[in-house]
Amino acid sequence: MRYVIKFTKGENIKFIGHLDLMRTIQRIIKRSGLPVEYSKGFNPHMSLSIAQPLSVGVYSDGEYLDLVLTESLGVGEVIEKLNESAPPTIKFLHATPVEIVENVKRLPQAMALLDGARYIIKIKLNGTSKVEEEMMKTLNEDKWEIVKKTKKGEKLTDIKPFVKEFKYWIKDDELVLNTLSATGSRENLSADLLVTYLKGKISEINMDSFVNIKREEMYILKNNKYVPSHLHLSVAYLLEANEEDKLIINEEETSGVKWIPINELNIHCNEPYMVKTVYDKFNKKIKELSL
Repeated sequence: MRYVIKFTKGENIKFIGHLDLMRTIQRIIKRSGLPVEYSKGFNPHMSLSIAQPLSVGVYSDGEYLDLVLTESLGVGEVIEKLNESAPPTIKFLHATPVEIVENVKRLPQAMALLDGARYIIKIKLNGTSKVEEEMMKTLNEDKWEIVKKTKKGEKLTDIKPFVKEFKYWIKDDELVLNTLSATGSRENLSADLLVTYLKGKISEINMDSFVNIKREEMYILKNNKYVPSHLHLSVAYLLEANEEDKLIINEEETSGVKWIPINELNIHCNEPYMVKTVYDKFNKKIKELSL
């Protein structure tokens, strides 16, 4: 069973690099005793990957990893075991199981699904008299051009199309940004590059101070809207319902909604752990109440 797990990287370990974070998580998984799957071959590797690694100096409340276990376990048990073995600076929030079926195309890893990330960025200022004017001037520019490094080399790039949402305010001696930027394999803008561009536009930014960057969440693009990237199962348990009632469906969020007899929940569920741990117990309780 594959699990997509959301976790945090605390501010106290923001200077820990990606490889060190990966090794730390591997040790957490080993200590937890979870039956993790390993690759075959002379040098087997844990079936683990982290979506969109953070830059050094950035911390996050919305990181995601893919983990494959050799057994199907309840999500509560998986999260509990991980948190029991984790340091205070890393917290596992929730997990979504994704069943692996032979000869059926697998859902891409979280890394391949990502389209955006939201950041809260705090930049120290030497003053505030010119910030508002210079920010408005910058926002009204048609292009935000800066040299962007890629695998093919350096290239002058207009990064403004990569900024999907942009809000700012001044608090005390800081310029605070709340931005949703493109993230992933299709297009990508790092928070560091955005800050570098703004440093060239806002004269009162303190060039020597450390910039506080926090990634709050990562998103996928669905029907031209950015939605949180974690997979989730939403179920409404109805003890009594009129099948003649009109169903109101938000097509942007879900599809395939219909009335089904309560005793057919197991038939429509393709996730064995849900049948065993939820639906069977649910149906049993309903039968007891109806007696």
